[in-house]
Amino acid sequence: MKGKMMGPRLFALFLPLLLLCLPVHCDDAQVLNLLKQNITNSASLPWSGTVPCAWKYITCDKLNRVQRIQIKGLNLTGTLPVQLRNLSELTDLEVQDNQFTGPFPTFAGHGSLQTIIAHNNRFASFPADFFTGMRSLQSISIDYNPFSAWTVPATVTDATSLTRFSANNASLVGKVPGFFGTMVSLQELHLAMNNLEGELPSSFSGSGIQSLWLNGQKSNNKLNGTIAVLANMTFLTEVWLHGNQFTGPIPDLSKAKLLQKVSLRDNQLTGIVPASLVNLPNLTVVNLTNNLLQGPEPKFGMKVNLDMAGVNSFCTNVSGGTCDCVLLLCYQLWKASVTQKPLRRVGKETILVLIGGGLYVPIMRF
Repeated sequence: MKGKMMGPRLFALFLPLLLLCLPVHCDDAQVLNLLKQNITNSASLPWSGTVPCAWKYITCDKLNRVQRIQIKGLNLTGTLPVQLRNLSELTDLEVQDNQFTGPFPTFAGHGSLQTIIAHNNRFASFPADFFTGMRSLQSISIDYNPFSAWTVPATVTDATSLTRFSANNASLVGKVPGFFGTMVSLQELHLAMNNLEGELPSSFSGSGIQSLWLNGQKSNNKLNGTIAVLANMTFLTEVWLHGNQFTGPIPDLSKAKLLQKVSLRDNQLTGIVPASLVNLPNLTVVNLTNNLLQGPEPKFGMKVNLDMAGVNSFCTNVSGGTCDCVLLLCYQLWKASVTQKPLRRVGKETILVLIGGGLYVPIMRF
């Protein structure tokens, strides 16, 4: 008799818990309630009742599994619980423009998360294992967070669907990771205002990157070397490299026919502004201020918003004008010397440069 009574008694004991979990997956309900507890000013949220799927800013699927958390721009304080990783059907996490602190939670191994937007908060650190196994991740924006110094882990390549990686002003250190150039889905790479240094990765050549922001690095040496790799970044629509220490000439950009916005100001670029840049058909913004550019001042189209002042050394301020042939000859001689191309004088009027295969071509006749 005693054994027969245990069933009803146990059912009565667990009935309140069952009622709590039925309207939404039990594990998801527990995680969302924990999130609410971790938000120190959660009273400002319209989250009442025991059914989190009915809360504003929370979206669930037909099976009452949490899919989206969109608590953006609400001036919320507190921390994000590590248990958010247990929301196995979560696809979108949007917590931007708040005052969240503490470590950013890891989502390593999460199979559904597609979009993370967490910029403009006060997160203190970013987990090293974050990207492990995140094959569904398409976009992450973690700009303007005071993380402790960190480097992008190589496991970001696990995110084979990633199209956008944005971590401007996010305390990144070291070199620009070359593995970004091997990620075939990546279209937007924004790493401005960090502490990166060194040269542009050669792997960027031939990559599918469309939007590249590397401007304003705060490290002592900043980004440096040449920008020659841009010549083969044929999908570029905008490139921001200003505020660094790049040197050498602007490369031939004739293959970058989609390029619209170019900012190369505040570097140490030299040489003549190439016609391949001037003649790009889709240009709308060009900024070349404060470099060491030479030759005639280039003449861009009327639709181009142009900034080209500063310490450049154009031989004439007449847009599209011509320079003294002696100045051009000096530049061509310098260019030949830095590229280590052999020179040969023919008579008194012609200087030839070896371009390969025993073929010499004239660089100036006057």
